[in-house]
Amino acid sequence: MKEYIGTTISWMFKKNRLFVSMLGFILLVLAALPLAAQQQKPKCITDCSCDMAGRVVDQLTQEPLPFATVQLKGSSVGTIADDEGVFHLHNLCDDEFDLVVSFVGYKPVTHHHDLYHNDPVIYLSPEEAQLESIVVEGRQMESGMASVTATTIGPEELENSQGERLGNLLSRLSGVTTLSTGQNVVKPVIHGLHSSRILIINNGIRHESQNWGAEHAPEIDPSQVSNISLIKGAASVKYGPGALGGVIVVNPPQPQLTAPLSGRAGLRLQSNGRAAGGTLLLQEGYSNFAWLAQASGLFQGDLHTPDYNLTNTGARELSFSAGALYHRRQLDLRAHYSYFQQKLGILRGSVVGSLNDLAFAINNEPPAYTSGFSYNINTPNQEVLHHLLKLDGSYTFHNSSLDFQYGFQLNERQEYDVRRGTNNQLPSINLQLLTHSFEADWNHPAIGNLKGSAGVQLQLQDNNNIAGTNTTPFLPNYNNLNLGAYLAESIQAGETIFDLGVRFDIQQSSVRGRDQNQDIFRHELNYSSITASTGFLKPMNNWSTIQSNLGLAWRPPNMAELYSYGKHETVIEYGLLRFHEGVSGVFSQAERAANSELSYKWVNTYSYQRNGTTAELTAYVNYLQNYIYSKPAGITVISRGPFPFFIYDQTNALLAGVDGSFALQHNNLWESALRFSFLYATDVKNNERFLGLPANRIAYTLAYKQARLGKFSNFTAGLEPSYTFRQYLAPPVITPAQLLESAGDDTEIFATAENGFDLMAAPEGYFLLNLAGSIEKGKLTYGLEVRNLLNTSYRDYTNRLRYFADEPGRNFVVSVKYNF
Repeated sequence: MKEYIGTTISWMFKKNRLFVSMLGFILLVLAALPLAAQQQKPKCITDCSCDMAGRVVDQLTQEPLPFATVQLKGSSVGTIADDEGVFHLHNLCDDEFDLVVSFVGYKPVTHHHDLYHNDPVIYLSPEEAQLESIVVEGRQMESGMASVTATTIGPEELENSQGERLGNLLSRLSGVTTLSTGQNVVKPVIHGLHSSRILIINNGIRHESQNWGAEHAPEIDPSQVSNISLIKGAASVKYGPGALGGVIVVNPPQPQLTAPLSGRAGLRLQSNGRAAGGTLLLQEGYSNFAWLAQASGLFQGDLHTPDYNLTNTGARELSFSAGALYHRRQLDLRAHYSYFQQKLGILRGSVVGSLNDLAFAINNEPPAYTSGFSYNINTPNQEVLHHLLKLDGSYTFHNSSLDFQYGFQLNERQEYDVRRGTNNQLPSINLQLLTHSFEADWNHPAIGNLKGSAGVQLQLQDNNNIAGTNTTPFLPNYNNLNLGAYLAESIQAGETIFDLGVRFDIQQSSVRGRDQNQDIFRHELNYSSITASTGFLKPMNNWSTIQSNLGLAWRPPNMAELYSYGKHETVIEYGLLRFHEGVSGVFSQAERAANSELSYKWVNTYSYQRNGTTAELTAYVNYLQNYIYSKPAGITVISRGPFPFFIYDQTNALLAGVDGSFALQHNNLWESALRFSFLYATDVKNNERFLGLPANRIAYTLAYKQARLGKFSNFTAGLEPSYTFRQYLAPPVITPAQLLESAGDDTEIFATAENGFDLMAAPEGYFLLNLAGSIEKGKLTYGLEVRNLLNTSYRDYTNRLRYFADEPGRNFVVSVKYNF
């Protein structure tokens, strides 16, 4: 590891003096903070004229808590909130103090506050609820833009969804579907886009991994997450290139000051896969220091469909994280470390050696090599290890603030294929990615009604193939330098908020690999572009608003799209710079165009909330210039037999759709919710259809909640029916049998599907029914969930292994949680 870190730093210093300048600037800013503190102390302290305000709300319903009590700890100073939960404290003599907030029937909270932070929002939890009361002092929205649509999965829903994959969890939000490879590898799809077209921000750090593969799921454990925000617009102004579909912001729980030693432990068992999983959280806070630690694990065996076992679909997961907060008046310093280890089995019957095997697999069920239940994980499988270290801080001046952070990520990925002899024990792909990131954001003083922030970001990456695979590397080695700067401003005119953001990024890459003759090649790549976003948020009345945002985003091609070479999964792939005009090789950008993708996305959202009714409707249009996709180019014969080979190409694409949600609180006991997603997409240039787009989906939830049930409390039960439609936008079908019959004459057979085809027709639509319930007694919460209650046999269009097997059948999930 030291060797790769040294290589990265040496390359950056040698090639880019900008790195030295940026690092010096960050150190200069940090050195100047003590001096700035002396100059920015509020004048109101000297004459006891300081004021502050805040708001108290119900954590579960988000409704205000009228007439809540707010007290300065250790004094007689206090106040009562108004009927909207808003409170004010006047004539304060200190810039730092403890607030004790309470409300009858709710858990009180003690919050350490200073006048340099924004007014707090205090979320109180009912006495009988397992959730603890919390305080949020956010300076700005996750997107940084008021006009960008954002929805959130909160603590309560996450508590009731332990054991879900991140992709499955996010699919509960309208506009989000999933792309999977088998039963364990699941990744989110936002408005028809996935992988490197979606940004994942994990605890403020841009999550970096081998996300170029559709079979590469995010290395994030949802059981260690506090809340998740989904930003549906092209919100690249704050986060950088790549957010063509949207941004997923994952926030783990944060250490809280003045909090007693507490925690929670959980155990989860599931019937399908005979799996067991557990979680543990501990936290404690003092006046100036707080810490938090979490751990979780999963042990799962083979899953099964309603009719047969899914051999080699076991899973092993282990994750750990720890964080600390140090507070000194205007300065907050934080440290966070997380570790994620995962081993996932891939269905054994999905491995094919030739088109003959593939034709047999598609036409026969159960899959080949199906055997009885086992906890063993054999080949094929994938092993992933991800480390994240984050050091960050915030310095709050009297009327502005500065946030700064450093992040380090180490991602190791090994993929094991079914191979002959001793090679079966060696990974066929073995990659190591190191990422360093530096970031500084300044929230400048308000200028009249104008508010905003500016920031700079620097990222250094080193990606290497680890020797010993006995294969030609599927990807070359490379170093990346990414540098960006942004400005985001908003102004309020009456009740309408207008915002505008602009950003400029450059990416420089140094690539080292081998061509088809095993000769070394070296390339220097340069990409740059402007990102922009503008829009408005306008309240129509007290219960409804309209948001409209027009965004320009961009994404440079990833290394797989540029340089992939060889067999991957069931096909052979050639990247943009490895195949040109019928010839394979290694081409430069001057010889073969490989342009950045440009996204022009317009998103409009109508929101409504009144008298227990909540609704949100979003309509969007996304025009993608230079859209990169994979298409068939011919049939080649290798030692295993004939295979289709695919090449990457570029076109212009149009994606448009509507998604929405509607929730109704019928009375104190019953509530229901409806959500749906509809997508249309087409290849504008060739008038063709793309492979693998998510099908339209509609889901309904009916829930019952009762505060007391005998000796128990907080009884909840819910029923969720859903229907996923058949994908009517699927491309033409050319079966493996037809490919074999062509006897290598691929010119004629591909004539009707030049830009894409599928090996099997899209599956029929399917209906699923899920059941869930929970109940509390004291500090214990018991849960029961039944997924696929009707034990339906079905196949999902966006599961890349749908050619070989059905989806899992009925699954009973039992859980118990203990808060202490």
